Amino acid sequence: MSEIDALTKVLHMSRTEWIRMKIAQALQKDTLNLTEAIALEYAKGRISDKELKDLLGTDANEIRFIVKHLKKGKKEIDKMIDKGIL
Repeated sequence: MSEIDALTKVLHMSRTEWIRMKIAQALQKDTLNLTEAIALEYAKGRISDKELKDLLGTDANEIRFIVKHLKKGKKEIDKMIDKGIL
């Protein structure tokens, strides 16, 4: 508590404000990590389009776009390897 009190004094905020800020930051970080995990599961085919939409809402469209283009790029590289170009 003394460390929090020192920090809040320097930051000119109450303990409650500081704790709220830290909780909000932790939630934001966890949400980002969860979104990344969901995107990875979708890319691996472990989550359907519907599940992706249910979990991420409108952000699902961006994930679909990225995964589609990554898979397309991989196919093109695989073809180039097969032809001995790479």
